Amino acid sequence: MTALMLAFNISVLAPPQSTLAAWTDTEYGSGSLQAGTVNPPTNLQCTAGLLTPPTFSWNLPAGGLTRSGFTWSLSGGFSGGGNLGPTATSVTVPGGLLAIGSGTFQLVANGPAGWTSVQVTGSLGMLTALLYFCSVP
Repeated sequence: MTALMLAFNISVLAPPQSTLAAWTDTEYGSGSLQAGTVNPPTNLQCTAGLLTPPTFSWNLPAGGLTRSGFTWSLSGGFSGGGNLGPTATSVTVPGGLLAIGSGTFQLVANGPAGWTSVQVTGSLGMLTALLYFCSVP
């Protein structure tokens, strides 16, 4: 009986009808895209000596994208580094990060969205436990 009622219900339902559907959805947008460069610091210089750990100084980059600061780091047998504000023009490398030998100082300017400039570099290290040195290319 259930099978008979199911067959009856199916035969009573109306068959599907075809329909015509259409729509339009026009949208417009505008914006701008601008390419840019994070310019590196210029005129890197350094000083160091007896009981005087290396101090690196530079000129602020001119033009380019707005800087959010600078990041410096050490490599080549030394490790360490830090972040500096957007108007910083020097950093003294703590003597405790150095040892007898030489390594590399690296500095980049930071821009928007994690972009960075090309790095500028110098050499640094210790000749003895009291005598520091540095140079820039």
